[in-house]
Amino acid sequence: MVRIQRKIPAARRATRSSKARGGPVPRRQAKRKVQLKHLVRFSRLLATLTQAGLPVLRNLHVLAGQWPEGKFRDTIEDTAALVEEGQPLSDALAQHPEVFDDLFVNMARAGEAGGVLDQVLERLAGFMERAQGLRDRTRSAVAYPVVILVVAVIVVGVLMTAVIPKFDELFREMDLTLPTPTKILIGISGFLSTHWYVLFLPFVAFGVWQFSYLRSFGFRHWNHRVWLRLPMIGGLIRTGQISRFSTTFGTLVTSGVPHLQAFEIVRGALTNEVYRDAIDEVADEVREGESIATAMEATRCFDDVVVSMVEVGEETGEIDRMCLRVGESYEENYNRVLDITLKMLEPLLLVLMAAVVGMIAISLFLPLFKLLAEFGQQA
Repeated sequence: MVRIQRKIPAARRATRSSKARGGPVPRRQAKRKVQLKHLVRFSRLLATLTQAGLPVLRNLHVLAGQWPEGKFRDTIEDTAALVEEGQPLSDALAQHPEVFDDLFVNMARAGEAGGVLDQVLERLAGFMERAQGLRDRTRSAVAYPVVILVVAVIVVGVLMTAVIPKFDELFREMDLTLPTPTKILIGISGFLSTHWYVLFLPFVAFGVWQFSYLRSFGFRHWNHRVWLRLPMIGGLIRTGQISRFSTTFGTLVTSGVPHLQAFEIVRGALTNEVYRDAIDEVADEVREGESIATAMEATRCFDDVVVSMVEVGEETGEIDRMCLRVGESYEENYNRVLDITLKMLEPLLLVLMAAVVGMIAISLFLPLFKLLAEFGQQA
């Protein structure tokens, strides 16, 4: 489809934070204290019982017995007590933000309003399962290179501080003339043996970075901008954020959540501050009467395919279906790119580690090779 390029006023391109918007602010999200698999199981069981025609209060009492003593069981029992007092299920769930986030609460509220709570809960369970799978794959992809790098630092550190000094003593006793690579290696080893704390600098630097990343919004935002500009990694992050936005937004709209409220929830579901700012801009533009596709195009965070699909969805009244299709397509692309990246990264890290260890070994044995050559000439 050929899209019509629209000129968007420059004033509307400015980034505006959620604090400056003046609109409703979503509740502050607490760190989730239960595993996502429990929420998935809870959603599916509650959907099944609700579909059977049982009242919500009875369903909650039944489900409370399905979990052992602990945080999640206490939460279900407290939710049941609030429902028994006359509160709607969604309001009772909202009292536990450390377990049920805005996405869960608002979808439950939309299901109650439309009389389709069972369908919404099934849809929510499927969404959480896909999100968990995507998150697990991403964590596995990040964990592998981190483990390899940590092992490499430890191996090189042991060689430099424990093995090479023994060879240095041996070379001195034999009064050998050392080649340049061996001299450099022994010099580095001597420096690290004296200043051993230097080996811990990478871990200290990582700790400082982690502290700054968690505590400083400006530092975190700068990191996210830099990551988006990196080759391969930037594209992978964009694909993941677009997939999460499209799937979450489509799921919310399908369940009956209003668009502006859905934007606020979607913003909390994203992990990149640049894309969070983009969602703030989109929500502001839509609130002022602009179309979603035009607002998304102005942020420059969404490619033409996504914008075109959203535009078609607005024109046909099926924006939820279009967003879900975009989310599914980008999730598949994310998994494919992640697999390719891992296949390239794994041998690259192993080769790099082998190269470092090999250079150390060659530098250590060069004097011995030279000594054996001299013995051969004398014989």
